[in-house]
This record gives sequence, structure tokens and C-alpha cells, in this order.
Amino acid sequence: MGRFFAYIMNHLNINIDTFERDGEVIIGNIHTIINASDRIALIGPNGIGKSTLMKIVSWVITEYTGSIENIWGITLGYLEQIHFMDESTSIRDELKNAFREIRELEDTIKKEEERMSETWEYDAYTDALERYKLLGGYTYENEVERVARGIGIFHLLEKKLSEVSGGERTKIGLAKILLSKPNFLLLDEPTNFIDLTSVEWLEKYLCETWKWWYLIVSHDREFLDETCTHVIEVIGKNGITHYAGNYSDSVIEKKKQLEKSLKLYDEQQTMLESEKELINRFRAGSRAGFAKSREKQLEKVELLEKPTIREWVKFQFPFDKHGPETLIKMEDAFIGRKEPLFYIRHAILNKWDRIGIVGENWVWKSTLIKTLLGDIKSLEWYVHIHENARILYFSQLHESLDTEKTIYENFHLHGLDYTKERVGWVIGTYGFDYFDTEKRVQNLSGWERSRLLFCILGQNPSAWKKQVDEYGNLIPWYDTSNILILDEPTNHLDYETREALEQAIRWYPGSILFISHDRYFVNKVSSHLWIIEDGELMISYGNYDDYRYKREKWISLDMSLFDAEGELDLVLEEKLWVVEARRIKEKFARKKKRRS
Repeated sequence: MGRFFAYIMNHLNINIDTFERDGEVIIGNIHTIINASDRIALIGPNGIGKSTLMKIVSWVITEYTGSIENIWGITLGYLEQIHFMDESTSIRDELKNAFREIRELEDTIKKEEERMSETWEYDAYTDALERYKLLGGYTYENEVERVARGIGIFHLLEKKLSEVSGGERTKIGLAKILLSKPNFLLLDEPTNFIDLTSVEWLEKYLCETWKWWYLIVSHDREFLDETCTHVIEVIGKNGITHYAGNYSDSVIEKKKQLEKSLKLYDEQQTMLESEKELINRFRAGSRAGFAKSREKQLEKVELLEKPTIREWVKFQFPFDKHGPETLIKMEDAFIGRKEPLFYIRHAILNKWDRIGIVGENWVWKSTLIKTLLGDIKSLEWYVHIHENARILYFSQLHESLDTEKTIYENFHLHGLDYTKERVGWVIGTYGFDYFDTEKRVQNLSGWERSRLLFCILGQNPSAWKKQVDEYGNLIPWYDTSNILILDEPTNHLDYETREALEQAIRWYPGSILFISHDRYFVNKVSSHLWIIEDGELMISYGNYDDYRYKREKWISLDMSLFDAEGELDLVLEEKLWVVEARRIKEKFARKKKRRS
């Protein structure tokens, strides 16, 4: 009975009336309980207050009206709360410090060993040793190495904290939180700074090894689907909405609720119009009393608010239909800046290809992109870009935007001689306010800069620029694009904006070459992958799920699991036997249906 009581009491009781910043209510009206068994995805549009809520729950922000009760002394691990006290500490020792009691016992055991040589008293030493064994003192260093390998920092273990980059320090912080095993994890975008292999490891670790509860903010929809069993959507000052199931379940349920709300609103509007017409018809004459009575009844009706339908960003990419069949061809090429980084035996980008470049963070995917853009020369042999290739390039670092200048001025920097009114109208279709034209880029958030760059890239030059031939006649300007090269295009974008981008990319009739750590995006867009691994570029036909499955089953990477209609390859069926083939076909069909 006592054990059951403890389980019931182990929870966070969250009551946030309002949190304001500069006089504006950011979030409010949040009253909920998070239980010890909850594995929650925290979702909502960018800027809605997800990170703010997480900071309030973890007591980083305390200036709000309301209260948070920590029932039963829950320990919390919040990624932003990790601080490194001594920069000269090695990464290995910093991670070992996550096991605070074990480390203290190591000191105690050492002191007791020294004292025993003088006093011959064994009791304290024996007690410390038993406690050390019980807590896993003989195996915890193996756990440190396992987590470090999974997160992708194993090669850094002997380095000092002062020697690693900001992104690597964030990985170290995540590893330390996992190793410290708090009751409740608060992870704000844990998948943003780790590669696909590490994301898969973290996903498996949370699902199979982690025994406690967590609250996760992530734009990786595949990750949320696999790790979370409950969804909380933040709707700003209007509170939160709960959904049972994973992220995909919440999308389906949200759509159903919106359709139901729209139907009820429309029915009420029809009823109100009908009643008003009836009242006006009998307002004068012998039936005036009847009309007055109906009017009083109508005043008591609780009016439904019209459901808000968020407008999607309308991505577009100008396309040049006169492109060649083969746009990029590489043979026996070494890619690198001064020294070779990896080798490409043979790779081509043909018309209509959708190729995702995949590899760990340190395999120089961006170096390949810079080589194709002509910023870096290949070290040896053959990298050929067709003379009629027209590349439209999106960089996750937004280098082509001048942060010191306004949105309006950046349009002109890109050769778009629009009026302020036209710029205001154009950026409005990308989620900006009409009057944001005078905002400086340096004051924009990451997701706003991404949308601005996409907006500028999406302007069709043929609509504003003409050439004159030798006789003075106007001729069309066809320098648009037949290749999109995208470096982490979904970074900073929220769920609905990612969906809009994916839809635009799928409709784009040209070729696409992209780098992405978003598995959902890779699976939905790619026709095949370029895998950079062990110093070489390999090709895998199909999407990322296909690649993973082929690696697990030791199937040749150049084999397609599915044909264009999504049917299992008959040759593969012979290799896997019928039962296994049927199982994998059903699994992939479910994922394909979910994404579509």
C-alpha cells in the first residue's frame, strides 16, 4: 500500500496564471499535473513559449504568477542548467562527476585505506565498499564510455573542457544529464546538435534504457513519434492542450478537433442568422412579444469563437525547365581543402533526383557542398558541373543575408528592386507582418532568418529582370534554377512550416541535393542517399529507413527496397523469405501512410 501511495504522490503540480515579458503575456492559464510515468512531447509554433514553460518548470524562471509543487522531491535534469566548474577538467572526469555519490565514496574508500594502516579498523571501509558496489562503482566507467560513444563524444574523453567547441560542450552536457539519472528530464531540442547516428542512439536509449520520465521539445517528428506517449501543445496565453499518443497521433486528433469546432461554429452561425431573421420579421405588429422573447433567448446563447486556422508559409522555388539530363558528375575525386577528406569513386546528380547527404557531424558534408558551389576546388580528378546547371543554394548559416541591414535592404542586395509595399506583401506570405520591412536582420530569430532567406530565394527573376538582345529587343531572363542545394533547410522551422517546405520541395520539378539531420524530412523527400563513411562516399537507393534496414540485414546498399509505387522488390523477397518480407512491407507502409 505504501509503495502505491508513493507512486501516486510522485508528480509535478503546475499552476501558471501568467508569465509576462515587457508587459506582454507570453504564456498563461496553464494548470496541469505531470505524473511519474509521463513521457511528454511539448509542441507548438516557434515563439509560442515552449522553452519559457520548460524554464519555469525547472525553476530557471521564477518571475511568474502561480506555483509549481514538486511532490515527493523529484530531481530534475535540465540541459541549460549544466555548468562546468573547472575548465581544466578532462571530459572523462566531468562525465564521471555525474555519479556524485560514487565519486564521494571513492574518496572515502581511499581515506579509509590510509587510516586502516594505522588503526586496523575495517568497519567504515567495508560499509563504504558495499555501498560502492551497490551503486555500480565497478561498472560506472563503462556506462560513461557507452553514453559518450552514443552521443558522439567518445573521441573527446581525454580532452579538457577548455579545448572543445560550443556544440561539443552541449553534447557533453546532455551526456552528463543522462548519466546523472534525474527523475525528470527536460530536454530542449536535444536532436539539434547531434548527427543521425547519435539521434538514433538517444532515441533507443530513452525508449529501452531510461526508466524515468521526461519532457522534450524537438522539431524531429520521427524522434517524438518513437519516444513520447503523450503530447502537450502550448497555445501561448490561452494555456495548453493535451493529446494522448505520439506526435503523429496528435496531428490526427488536432485535425479532427478543428473540423468539429468549425462545424459547431458554422452551425451556430446558421442558427443565429435564422433567429435574427425570425425576430426581425415579427418585431412589429401582433407578434412583437414573441419576437422580444426570442431575442432575450438569443442574448443568453454563449457565442462560440471562430477557430483559428494558421496560414501555412507559401514556399516556392523558381524553375528553369531547360536543364540537362545530368547536372553534376564526379569520378575518382578527392574532396578536401588542403588534405583529402574523403574519396568519391562515382556519383552523379540527374534530372529529378532527390539526394540526401548523410554522415556523422565530422565527415565534412558541407565541404562537399562548398566544392559543388565552386567555393572549394576538388583536390584531384573529376568534378564536373554542367554549364547549364542553375543552382539555388540555401545555407543554414544564412551567410547571404547582411545582418546590419533591414529586410527591405536585403531584397535589394539580392538584386530584387522591389518597392517597400511589394516587399511587405511578399514577406507576408512567409509569415512576417506587412510592416516588418524595416526590421534589421540582426534582430530576427533563427527561424525568421530562415524564412526570410527562403522568401528571397523564392522570387522568380523572370518576373522582374529582362535582357536586351543585340537589336534592342527584350528577351526573357531564364537564369532561375534546376538544382536546389539545401544545407539543413529545416533547422529553426516549426512543424507546420516544415510540412509546407516539404510539400513545396516535392512539387519542385528540378533536382535536389540536401543535408539534413531531420529523419522525417530525409525519409519524405529523398529518392536516394549519398553516405559519407570511412573516408568514402557510398550510394544507397531509397530513403533513410531503406538505408538503415539494408545495413541491419547486410543487404547491398545499391538495391532498392521498394519500387516507385512502394511495393516490395521481388528479389528482396527471395532474400528475406516471405514472412520477413511481409513484415517489413507492412512496417514501411505504415510509416509511408503516416508521412503522407
